[in-house]
Amino acid sequence: MGPRVSAGAQHPLVIAHRGASAQRPENTLPAYALAVEQRADMIEIDLHRTRDGAVVITHDETLEHLGGRGAIEDASFAAVRALDAGDGQRIPTLDEVLDAFATQIPFNFELKRGVRGAYAGLEAIALEAVERRGILGQTLFSSFFDPVLAELRRLCPTARIALLVQPRDQERSLERARAVGAEALNPWFGLATPELIAAAHAEGLAVYPYTVDDEDAMQRLLEIGADGLFTNHPERMRRLLSRPPG
Repeated sequence: MGPRVSAGAQHPLVIAHRGASAQRPENTLPAYALAVEQRADMIEIDLHRTRDGAVVITHDETLEHLGGRGAIEDASFAAVRALDAGDGQRIPTLDEVLDAFATQIPFNFELKRGVRGAYAGLEAIALEAVERRGILGQTLFSSFFDPVLAELRRLCPTARIALLVQPRDQERSLERARAVGAEALNPWFGLATPELIAAAHAEGLAVYPYTVDDEDAMQRLLEIGADGLFTNHPERMRRLLSRPPG
């Protein structure tokens, strides 16, 4: 199964990592707006769940990187909202992000886990949010954690799934992707060898390495068959793709 993002989407895909996060605070509405402006094909965002059930968009499972303390799963939404995500921006909710941008660009939701394990009900909430807006077919769900992806697949046989792969968990990645019915493999860019990409393609999987900001690295990965790249610099990758060959 090849990549399916939206009608007319260009390939390789320019996937804005937490938005245009090299130029705006990551995982904030301004970062997403700039990614749209810079003609990204997709935006990757990170989903967590607070103690009182809000789905918030930030990277870490703890609040220290935002100047707070403790785990998101132990914090109220009000406490998370009070923190500064950068330049005075507040941490957005999933609904706020989709209300603002769902009609403008597809999303890759990375479903995170809390300090003590999976967030109860996060998969169902994320699915409901996209199904309610009619964007299930253009949304990609990803996780490093196989049980999270298996739960997504159980809840929705047609959900589009990608397996994230990091160096310490790189073994059996193709088998793991097959087990959850994934359509894509999202490896750390250092794992994206010609052999891995060819093997994934032979399995019908797209390959979207993360996170690639250097133009030479972008070019090399595209030349060996990457189907898209996660980047903090979507404008840089778009410029590279726009150059005439030769």
